[in-house]
Amino acid sequence: MKKVLLLIFLLFFILSFAFPLILYKWYTSKLEPPQNKVPASLVVEYSDGTPLYTPKTVWIDFEDIPNLVKDSIVASEDKRFYQHSGVDLIGIARSFFVILTTDSIQGGSTITQQLARTLYLTTERTWERKIKEALIALWLEQNYSKNEILELYINSVYLGNGVYGFPAAAKYYFNKTLEQLKPVEVAMLTATLRSPERANPLEKLNIDFTKTVLRKMMNEGVITSAEYEAALETLSSEHTKNVNIAGNMFDQDLFWMVVVELKELGFELGDLRNGFRVRTTIDKNMQTLLNKNIDKAKMAGLIIEHTTGRIRAAYGLGITSGRRQVGSVIKPMYYYLAFMGGWNKNDILEDKPITIGTWSPQNFDKEFWQEVTLENALIYSRNVPSVNLFMALGQSKVKNFLKNTLMVDGYYPNDATLSLGTLETSLVDVAKGFEPIFNGGIVIRPRIIEYVKDRNGIIYYSYKPEILNVVKPPKDFEARTPVEASVLTMQLMEKVVTMGTGKSANIPGRKIYGKTGTAEKNAWFVGGDGRYLFLLVKDGKDLTGGRDVAPVWREIAKNTEIGYIPISLPIGKKIASTEKKQAEEETVLQPLNPVDEDSESIPEDSGSQTIGTTDTEEDIYMRVRSKSITSDELLNILKTMDSDKQREVLSRINEIDPDLASQVYTKLLGGGEF
Repeated sequence: MKKVLLLIFLLFFILSFAFPLILYKWYTSKLEPPQNKVPASLVVEYSDGTPLYTPKTVWIDFEDIPNLVKDSIVASEDKRFYQHSGVDLIGIARSFFVILTTDSIQGGSTITQQLARTLYLTTERTWERKIKEALIALWLEQNYSKNEILELYINSVYLGNGVYGFPAAAKYYFNKTLEQLKPVEVAMLTATLRSPERANPLEKLNIDFTKTVLRKMMNEGVITSAEYEAALETLSSEHTKNVNIAGNMFDQDLFWMVVVELKELGFELGDLRNGFRVRTTIDKNMQTLLNKNIDKAKMAGLIIEHTTGRIRAAYGLGITSGRRQVGSVIKPMYYYLAFMGGWNKNDILEDKPITIGTWSPQNFDKEFWQEVTLENALIYSRNVPSVNLFMALGQSKVKNFLKNTLMVDGYYPNDATLSLGTLETSLVDVAKGFEPIFNGGIVIRPRIIEYVKDRNGIIYYSYKPEILNVVKPPKDFEARTPVEASVLTMQLMEKVVTMGTGKSANIPGRKIYGKTGTAEKNAWFVGGDGRYLFLLVKDGKDLTGGRDVAPVWREIAKNTEIGYIPISLPIGKKIASTEKKQAEEETVLQPLNPVDEDSESIPEDSGSQTIGTTDTEEDIYMRVRSKSITSDELLNILKTMDSDKQREVLSRINEIDPDLASQVYTKLLGGGEF
């Protein structure tokens, strides 16, 4: 008999103590640290440091959390928090009794148990989840102090509408920091814990729950009876006001542009939890102007610095990956090529009916001017003369130049309709095509992130211009340098705005260079100055760039500094006329009447002395390859060259060491000719 009793005792001991201990050790050994489970609290900022996106969770250290918040939560949720070991046995017993007698699952969880559920479990109300919750709570209490547990809880507990943690909830529901909350507002947030979706401050049920919390706060001495009565009186009006404040949302498309670029730079959202900050290149004022003046369902806008690639504003769809036809916005890109190939502004192009295969291109006005100068063909966006120029340059030459020199990605038609902009692409790619025209030959990758740093201020990424390409004239197109071609193209684009199809974008007292574009379902205006490129597109039928987009562009640009910043190119120079070289693989149209006899040439030795011999240049490139030359040394060498030679050398450096080229280019921007 004694043996039987001993066996029963041992079995009871194993079931009561040993088995739970084994289960505890087995289950908790696999748990991640709770810090790794806290929802990400990525902060995204405008270029001036103000919030662009306030995350739905924000981390605040324990010592910075107001006592009112800490004491109210403990009073309402777990007044024995500092006495128990993670599981309140009295509360558990009461909960189990209700389960056994009513067949329903009841709460009774401590703050530690709630934290365990938030970070590690689902809200499924089952026996299995309750057991896991208790095990995790005990483990948390064994490994973390009470203050650390309360800190984790306050920063991570779910409070409805996708918001995690009291700091983020204060901002989301009241547009306040924790320090700015009144007792009634703290109670409203604490009341939300009971039912985050049904009883958050945006729901009527929150009022009833808040009254209960306020009473507990008074009973535990967190607030006085006078504060309790005052809170009850203002409860309804506080609720009404908060609904309006919480309606302020952010631009999700812009946020996901940031996320995509973060991934390109090697960052996942999960890597940026716990207070990482991403400073963007977005100018708050410019972004606000686009937001207010653009209907995202119909339009999209992009403002970018063409010398650095920094995106200053972006609003609408298809900014980075759209497929809109560009229309006549494409023309400056191959006119730029034509000028490098020796065409002149006063060369004559035919404006007569033509047929290419089964295609008979038409001018917008359905009329033909018989003959037109190359200059007027662009200023007034004449289609037929532009097609003639395109065919003269060679379809494959133009397509290759756009894709591989200007780095414009997109869907290219395999026919001559490309000349009138049947290319389908994004705003960012159109910007890449215009950058070298505006800056004299450099294609910079557009970027939206300035830097990424953690909560301690350690910088993990900092912006630097990424040079995608330095324009070199293609074979048989070396009659002019890229800088000279830029000057000629910009001179025409200035007249597009002052007297051509872009007159509606003209702003008196400012100098703007631009081009309209009209496609079957899209209309464009692209304009800029010495710093900015501003692209605006409208979607729809029967639109024109000059009539429907340029006026909107002007109204937005008027509220910026666009048009006041001078071009760094020698824009006032008259470029000497020259003979166009014959392309090899395709039949071309010859210019009929090259003129510009009165124009002045930019002297070939207009800069200071160059490096010297080819051997000296090759020696420099060898030092770049061996990493035995600094960016400052290269800068000093490049400062002795004219701008065309700078671009030639920079192009070679970029092919060998893009990072070094970026450093040199950045320094040249501070005082060079770019």
